[in-house]
Amino acid sequence: MAESIVRRRRVLLAAITAVILAALVPLFIARGAPASAATSPAAAKRSPAESVLVVRRAAGHDALWLLSPVDGTPTAAGDLPGFAGQVAVSPDGLSAAYLPENAAPRVWIGTGPLAPKTISLTGAGVKRAYSLTWLDDGRLLVSGVTRANADYYTSSLFLVNAATGKVHAFRDLSGIEPSAATAVGKVAYVKRTIVVPQTRYRGPVVRESLKLLSLSHPGGGRTVWSEQTRIDADYRAFSQPQVSPDATWFLTGETGSDVRVTYAIRDRDGYPLLSLFTPALQAGAGWDATGRRTAFAGVPDTTGPDSQACVWIYDVDSGSLVRSPRALDIGTMIDALAWAPSGRLVANTYGWSGATSRHNLVISGDLSTVTDLGTGRLPVWVLE
Repeated sequence: MAESIVRRRRVLLAAITAVILAALVPLFIARGAPASAATSPAAAKRSPAESVLVVRRAAGHDALWLLSPVDGTPTAAGDLPGFAGQVAVSPDGLSAAYLPENAAPRVWIGTGPLAPKTISLTGAGVKRAYSLTWLDDGRLLVSGVTRANADYYTSSLFLVNAATGKVHAFRDLSGIEPSAATAVGKVAYVKRTIVVPQTRYRGPVVRESLKLLSLSHPGGGRTVWSEQTRIDADYRAFSQPQVSPDATWFLTGETGSDVRVTYAIRDRDGYPLLSLFTPALQAGAGWDATGRRTAFAGVPDTTGPDSQACVWIYDVDSGSLVRSPRALDIGTMIDALAWAPSGRLVANTYGWSGATSRHNLVISGDLSTVTDLGTGRLPVWVLE
């Protein structure tokens, strides 16, 4: 009985204490005590809003627009000096860099009411620029050729300082399609080497290698995986590699001269964990913020008139592969796909219901809902 009374007294005392503290908290705040982290201005800055940045054709150039991911409400975000063909978002999500559609040797950086900054690559001898990635919030890695008659596969890598505009060769390396794991300072890229030259009757023997280098160590890095093939068509073994944030996984595509792609999720040693074929354009979103999920687009069925675009998500930890439960639209393909920090996706569809315009679709992280944001190209997620 005594023990029961003691417990009741303790419960009563705790209740009284809670009431007193509840009454005092507003007084402390009213007298200027620090607000909680959730309501402080600094916390608000740490949680910026996500928007979808797209380009839309204007008179002789592309205009930038920020779209609300809820209903597609557009906000003007500046004008580019020309037409964009490639885009990459800085690691902090606050800036975007573009390469021209015609591969002209320049980079456009920035969004907003002021015209984006133009950085010329000609001082480093670049004739055409083809692909890019951010190394950190202030530097870009661009692949391009230095001879007017050079082909895409002979591209070299160049380092671009976004603040100063300085450009120089990056370790004298040749390579294409760089992808950076910025948090760990590593870069994946593809190197192609002609082993046996082309003859009159046969194509060349080409070695295509998936490479991974560390920014803290010199040289071209290690070969993750390599394939040697006699090329009689536009074959690629590791097209558009995308490295995970911790540089332990890769998403690559095997492509040819026709419209089809075989996606492969590869481990740090290049062994394929999963392969998936789809007769569609290659469109990989890379890896989400956790580094454990990757997404890619395709067409689930081409046997009838209702062939439709879809999205797959693969989780490397659970081994689960899920596909959007309903297709996105009849007669479309996806040619761009990007993750948001929150885990949503944005897809760009080509040929909306037989029309020539492109539409941007926001897809929930579980692939259950789709929201049409309207027209535009090259959609990416940025933070405001």
